Amino acid sequence: MCYINVDGLKKCYRKEVRGDTLKDTIKSLFKREYKEIKALNDISFTVEKGEMVGIIGPNGAGKTTLLKILSGVLYPDEGNVTIDGFVPWERKETFLNRISFFMGQRGFLGVTVWDIPPVDGFRLIKEIYGIDEKSYRERVERFSEILNVKHLLKTPLRKLSLGERTKVELIASLLHLPEFILLDEPTIGMDVISQKRIWDFLKEYNNETGATILITSHYTRDLEELGKRIMVLHKGKILFDGEKKQLQEKVRGMREFRVRCRDRNVKLPVEVYRWEEDTAVFNVPDGEVKKIAFTIAGIDGVIDIHIEEPAFEDVIRRVFKEADNEEVS
Repeated sequence: MCYINVDGLKKCYRKEVRGDTLKDTIKSLFKREYKEIKALNDISFTVEKGEMVGIIGPNGAGKTTLLKILSGVLYPDEGNVTIDGFVPWERKETFLNRISFFMGQRGFLGVTVWDIPPVDGFRLIKEIYGIDEKSYRERVERFSEILNVKHLLKTPLRKLSLGERTKVELIASLLHLPEFILLDEPTIGMDVISQKRIWDFLKEYNNETGATILITSHYTRDLEELGKRIMVLHKGKILFDGEKKQLQEKVRGMREFRVRCRDRNVKLPVEVYRWEEDTAVFNVPDGEVKKIAFTIAGIDGVIDIHIEEPAFEDVIRRVFKEADNEEVS
């Protein structure tokens, strides 16, 4: 039996439509108009116990809405969800004691202990969950050492940087050893070294406890590091759900060109996916690599050409683009 079962999940919001003119503004005072936003549009999936699943999508894709429903914070408009036999929005105590919902730096400590040190907030969590003293000390010691924040535990939370606050918030959310963890943008605002510590910590926690972990992120690197299984969410729909290597099959037969130019005004005979300072990045089918390379090499302003396998970020971008093209057609 699956640990998480999501079937036909739908959630819509109403958003007020505002005009651009003074007349529209005055009109809205007397009669407001709304449009319906489909945050989740009939999605279904299952997750086995102990899986780590990465969920990626742009702003407005429905990622946070999905996690809020799975945690029991929101009710769906339609559909069913069970997590180890529990319905999340019934919010039974046994279920709540076994989960953790981590929303970046917007955590328990920031709400309750802003002016006092994290260790005092940890003590409060210890009492809430009835954690024995020995286990509490061992967990704080171990978690803070892995995340390199032992020296910060007695510093008032408000004096910590965004990345430091995120790490102590993560410790707070895992002190009761939850078996089902929802992480919404866990590495937002962090430097590369701090991100690596978070990744290593979560992988170690998953290996040791067998916890089921769902992670949302804008950062493709988060998902490359953490999950074999990737779920791509776009405009409330699941575009892809499977292993990372299956997703990469979508660009099989393509090569990534990285063309360094004198400036961005250089005219290239292809659609550029993105610019990285003075370097244009785009994909080319295998059969056209030689022709495109020769053509570009002869263009005035091209300094250097580098050809390699497409980056994972470009794989995701291609999935989004294909979905948008299907909507237009």
